[in-house]
Amino acid sequence: MVKLKGKVAATTLAGLMVTGIGAPAWGVDPTDAALDQYADLGPRPAEFDDVLGTWVDAGRLGSAFVVVTPGTDDTGLAERTAGLVGDRENRIIKYPESIWPLASGKSDSLLPLFAPTYDESKEVAVSANLEMMRALAGAPYVVVYTGYSQGADALGNAAERAEPGLLGENTLILLVSDPRGPWGLKAGLAKIPFSAPVMALVGAESDGARDPADTGDAQVVQVIVKGDPVADWQWNPLRPVSSLLVDLAGFITIHAGTGPYSYANLDGLTLEKTLYSADGNTTYEVYDTYHPLALVNWMIADALGFDVDEEQLEEWDRQAELFYPLQEISPETAAPGVKVVTDQPAGRHRLVDGNGDHVQAPDVVTTGAGAYVPRHAAPDSDPAPADPEAQAPEPAPTAPETTGPATTAPETTAPETTGPAATGPTTATDATDSGTTDSGTTDSGTTGEQPEAPTAADDAPEDDAA
Repeated sequence: MVKLKGKVAATTLAGLMVTGIGAPAWGVDPTDAALDQYADLGPRPAEFDDVLGTWVDAGRLGSAFVVVTPGTDDTGLAERTAGLVGDRENRIIKYPESIWPLASGKSDSLLPLFAPTYDESKEVAVSANLEMMRALAGAPYVVVYTGYSQGADALGNAAERAEPGLLGENTLILLVSDPRGPWGLKAGLAKIPFSAPVMALVGAESDGARDPADTGDAQVVQVIVKGDPVADWQWNPLRPVSSLLVDLAGFITIHAGTGPYSYANLDGLTLEKTLYSADGNTTYEVYDTYHPLALVNWMIADALGFDVDEEQLEEWDRQAELFYPLQEISPETAAPGVKVVTDQPAGRHRLVDGNGDHVQAPDVVTTGAGAYVPRHAAPDSDPAPADPEAQAPEPAPTAPETTGPATTAPETTAPETTGPAATGPTTATDATDSGTTDSGTTDSGTTGEQPEAPTAADDAPEDDAA
């Protein structure tokens, strides 16, 4: 990536009327103190790899202005937005960043029990973004509004409510890890019975996936890293414990993390595919990283001071994928009611160059010698995928019944100690999670044994047993 160090020129919009700020008419500079009630001036990182050129034409990068809406209690904001902000003027939306009763965020509450709820916090950010949109409408430079997690939820809602004319061709809405994306957390929870009342208990509306048509022609880009449960929710109703385990691992390592395999290092990840909304003007960019369970292994090793090479990571990733294959991000798996296509609709554009002409971002190579092969695909030729273990649960109940004389019963139980089924802890873990056993221990004891699963290829059978 090109590192930009040029000073951003301040630009004034003479005579622009701004609603909701109090002044009847005045020239608006993005750094004007009148905007301080909605957003603070953001710092400029000392070092960064500029990634904004992925979405903004190179000829307009220097004068671009960035408005950032952080996530919940966003302690990783600086690392995550360094590449977006670069050496440009920027503002950070002021809002509580809280979730009652889990996180106080930037609210004045000392304890989360007294903090604003998720929706109360989010609505403050929605209002602040709308005021910034009104203030910067018609700017002669590119304005990039970007939000992360709860911030993306708020920014997306603000874009849907924006009055006509506020979001022109010089405006980009960049939603990073949006919980209301077609494969996101809220879309996933909407499929689970009784999830809405549970969400209501913490003050979060169960509003599902957003409709791209609600933002009209405004340029919207959603950035998704596979395995991040907020943007790429994993749920298999036959494997609830494993699903939650993978989601928790993804939240820790990808969503909340700022390591080399997270959103903080987006330029180091591979853009696997680009999808498009059939309605509106939304682009979905899907980045690939290692399986969340493999990244947990890496995180533990890194914390202990051990170096992990790519070969070891690939092996952990392979085993984790065998244990729990990540669900594919595709038009077919998008939330009901959200039509997603693989080909860019005719007339759709994302970037505007310095001459005001529409330009296109480079496409991802999906076929031919240069095609990218997704990391999350369990190899078909692996010697220990499913067949040996998939049949392992059957001998245990059937062997005693087929041997006949009761005197042979002790001998018929012996096969349980030989062959692939000999790994007692692994088989027990698989059985509790698959939902296929008749015992009442469906969820018991799994949390203590699951972290070892990705490091052993023998754990693969869980999917087949399920």
